[in-house]
Amino acid sequence: MEEKETGKGIEAGEQKKRKKPYLVLQILGVLFALMFITFCYAGYHLAKDLISDKKDQQGFDELSAIVAADTQSAPAPSANEGENLPPAENSPEQTAPEETEYRDQELLGKYLTLSEMNPEFFGWLYLEGLGIDHPVMYSPSRPQYYLNRDFYGKDSISGIPFIEERCPAGGNFYLIYGHLMKNKTVFGRLPEYADAETWRQNPTIRFDTLTEEREYAVMACFYSRIYYEGEPGFRYYDYYDLSDENVFNTFVAQAKAEALYDTGVNAVYGDEILVLTTCSHHTTDGRFAVIAKRIK
Repeated sequence: MEEKETGKGIEAGEQKKRKKPYLVLQILGVLFALMFITFCYAGYHLAKDLISDKKDQQGFDELSAIVAADTQSAPAPSANEGENLPPAENSPEQTAPEETEYRDQELLGKYLTLSEMNPEFFGWLYLEGLGIDHPVMYSPSRPQYYLNRDFYGKDSISGIPFIEERCPAGGNFYLIYGHLMKNKTVFGRLPEYADAETWRQNPTIRFDTLTEEREYAVMACFYSRIYYEGEPGFRYYDYYDLSDENVFNTFVAQAKAEALYDTGVNAVYGDEILVLTTCSHHTTDGRFAVIAKRIK
């Protein structure tokens, strides 16, 4: 009896040993299947994002081509002249921003077509060294509307640079948001200003409104973040009107204090200020900002 039981025990042990490789293969098969599904899922979304990025860039290129074509045409028509283009297909109902006294002035010819295509088009931001060559939108009645929409109001991963809705259209302060895109479009390269060499090669920014060609000198570049309520910190993103002298001086002093390096550019009360800002991954809710003053 003992020998038979011992024989059965040996036989059962051998069967368990034979089953182990199959069990390992089954586990490996499941893991491989999960990895394959994950790979396909990631690949699908990567391809989708790449296609969307390419489409967004083509959209920017088309708008830039319109500006280039209008730049070559002369003389520049007034705000009441030119072809009355219909809204783009599927674009939302739009009305010109309330605070738009500048629209009563003669518009620059090169921006007339885009202005007629979308009345929320405010101007053009151009920084050749960092590949920034984009229209800027202004929709105070629809805050952050263009965060994930293109010029025509369609869904867009890239979005389109837009002005903080609290900034007066004809004020002395413009805060412009743009996405930190992985493909380095929109404001994807803005954090390169953390390196002083980038500033030396790109000391000025061009930001045209519909009525004026403007140029700004970079004054301060710095990393920041969204601060908690009651927490001390320079909330540059909460400024929108520098018409008060004390507010202006406080803003400039804090910007200079936060600066990663000294550009030698200073601002005095009465100067017009431009802020470009985007997200940053250096910390939770991180931000990167470039502050400049108008020189032309």
